[in-house]
Amino acid sequence: MHPQQPPMRPPHRQMPPPPQPQRVMRPPAPPSRPVPPPPHQQPVAPPTPPRPAPSPTQQQPVPQPTPPRPAPSATQQQPVTPPRPTPQAPQQPAEELPEWTKDGEFPAISRNLPLYGKDPESGKEQLWVGRVVWQARTMKEITMAVYGPFGREMATGESVFDALMKIRGELEQHDPQWKVLVKGSRRDVWHVGHKVSIFPGDRAEILVPGEKATESVDVLAMLEPHDTEKFGLVEHQMANCMEYFRRFEPEFGAGGAL
Repeated sequence: MHPQQPPMRPPHRQMPPPPQPQRVMRPPAPPSRPVPPPPHQQPVAPPTPPRPAPSPTQQQPVPQPTPPRPAPSATQQQPVTPPRPTPQAPQQPAEELPEWTKDGEFPAISRNLPLYGKDPESGKEQLWVGRVVWQARTMKEITMAVYGPFGREMATGESVFDALMKIRGELEQHDPQWKVLVKGSRRDVWHVGHKVSIFPGDRAEILVPGEKATESVDVLAMLEPHDTEKFGLVEHQMANCMEYFRRFEPEFGAGGAL
């Protein structure tokens, strides 16, 4: 007989696993900050011990003020460049005044004087540069001399204008005639004296008949180009002066006879 065997079981059928739902991938979570440990667990830094004060021998030296530099001696001073000299015009020799001026009471005055006349050699009329010297001999007397190609003409008068007028009268009588081209030779100029100019009379008034004299000119100043038409001889000046005073005083000049 065969031994008894256990009854046979039908084979077990395995069921397929149920379908799993599809998982959705989530983004990774940001890293979390580390949580600091509790206060009692944080390491405590040991206190810094105070620095010991430096001993007197270890103290840093205090900077001393820099003493001022001594001024250099005369032998050590740097040479100073002298300023360049300004070029100057050569000095003219002092003019020698005429001998007759040494006896005057006041110093003599000399200046250039424009003259117009004929050249003694060529006979052509031209402009010359002459010289005039005048001096107040006293408080009432003027001595004057004019130098030119004609030589010297000299006169004495009560004022510079008076002395010049006498010299001009002599030069106008020369052959050939000479003219002094100064403002004192204008036909409308005369030295009134008590009006504008006083002694020594180196200024004279401009006289316009019928008008009051308010202007004066330097008697020996050069006649300006725009005044050349006003130049006159001594006789022209005298006629203008007579007419000027006749307008103010009808009886002036012997009742107008002059």
